[in-house]
This record gives sequence, C-alpha cells and structure tokens, in this order.
Amino acid sequence: MSNEKTILPNSVLVSLYKDTLVLPELAQKKPEIIPNPLVSPIAQTSSNKVAAVTTSIDVPAASVDTEATTIAAPSASMLVQIEADKENNNVTNEPIKALGQIKYLGEHLKQVTIIVKDELAVYLNENDLTLLSSILSACKLTLADIALINVAQQKLSLHEILNVLPSKLVMIFDVSSTTLKIKLPTTLYKSIQLGDTYLLFSNSLSLMQGGDQSAKLEKGKLWAILKSLFQL
Repeated sequence: MSNEKTILPNSVLVSLYKDTLVLPELAQKKPEIIPNPLVSPIAQTSSNKVAAVTTSIDVPAASVDTEATTIAAPSASMLVQIEADKENNNVTNEPIKALGQIKYLGEHLKQVTIIVKDELAVYLNENDLTLLSSILSACKLTLADIALINVAQQKLSLHEILNVLPSKLVMIFDVSSTTLKIKLPTTLYKSIQLGDTYLLFSNSLSLMQGGDQSAKLEKGKLWAILKSLFQL
C-alpha cells in the first residue's frame, strides 16, 4: 500500500466543510439590523433627519417660551388715541353705533328714537343725559332700549332716520319739524301719528332742569303724555 498523500485543493475543502467552516472575517462581522417592516422607508428617513436636526441644533426651552408669551406693550401714541376715543364717546358706557351713515347712542331695542340738539356735545351733555335716563326709567326703559340722535352734529331728516331706524315712538326735544324736513306742526306734548310711528315734540331737557315752578311744569306736561303713550 502506498503512503503517498493526496492533497485536495482549497476550493474542494471549502465545499466539503461549508456548513461548519467559520472564516475569521465573517466571525468578526456585526449582525445586520433588519428594519421594522411596519415602518415605511420614507418614515424612517424622515425620523432620521429629525433626529439629526434635533441633535445638531440646541434650542433652549426658556427662549421659546419667552417668545411665545411676549406681547408688545402699546406705544405712547396708541395710549393717547385710546384716551381720546374714550372722551369722544360721551359720558356713558352705552354703545355708540353708526348704521346707514347715522350715528346714535344706544341699541334701539324697544324701537324708541330720541332726537335732541346739543351744539356742545357729541350726543348729549351730562346733566341732560342724567335727566333723560330718569325719564326713561320712569317709562320702564333704559338707554339700551333707545337710539339717541343729536341732529346738531349730523344734519338728518326724519325720513332718513326712520329709514334706518324704524320706530314706534320718536321723542323730539327742542327740534322743529322744519329742521327734520317734515310738513307737520310742531305741537308740544301731543302725540302725532305718522304711519306706524308716533311723534312727540317737547321743549328742551335743559328747561326741565332744577326744582323751580317752570321746570316742574315742563316735566309735568311731558310726564302726562308719556303715561298715556306707555299706559303707565
């Protein structure tokens, strides 16, 4: 028997021991991470980008909160304008409205319109407004129930007023029918029906101020017709 050895090539040896053979370079290789099959490649890429941005940019949380809650203080000119607006809104907190180019005080809730003529006030001076509020209170009305119009500050006809503010009653203090451009007699303390509207002409509220006999007489005449109109 011959002692001659048969040397097999390396390729044959590898094929014979492929299931048990471990090569040094493969033993040192790290296992491959398989991505989550429930996450799409686009989502993974986006999350990686977000993570990269988050780690590369350091934004202090305090600075973000400060910017989110900071409100610029009004300038000096803004404060002056606010105060001027308050003064121009007369002596009451009732809302002032402009509807159809007519400026009036009140909300006209009960369809009562009051027309005055005051050259020195936006709507009515403080004393007359206080007296008017008392008269309205006696009639179970408030300033919100009426529309107060000062024709000294805006030239209006009665037709223009009623077109914008249809009213059941129009009380007219010291304003002539000529000023309102209507052909009706200016008869004081007597209701005049004009379509669905009753007109009531009265002397000025200033003549009713005080406790003298003439002021009481004027207030008495006005109150007598108001009791009839409002069934008080």
